[in-house]
Amino acid sequence: MWMTVEFTNVYDGAEHISRSTVEVDAPPAESDDLEDWAGEYLYPHAGDGNAVDKDAGYFADIVACAERPELVGREFQWC
Repeated sequence: MWMTVEFTNVYDGAEHISRSTVEVDAPPAESDDLEDWAGEYLYPHAGDGNAVDKDAGYFADIVACAERPELVGREFQWC
């Protein structure tokens, strides 16, 4: 399944925002707890390689998903 995700990486006191269209396995339809799914399929796309040795926070916001429109607006964070 394809979706567009806005990734925000926060380090050095600034936000670094990018938008990517990624292919992921669909999350279970019967579950509202998508944290594990997001950790497996979205987190690997977070980060820009510039905060490897720094404190950083990573955020993912699903902005488009034709196959599962109910996912649009879901946000996840890893801090």
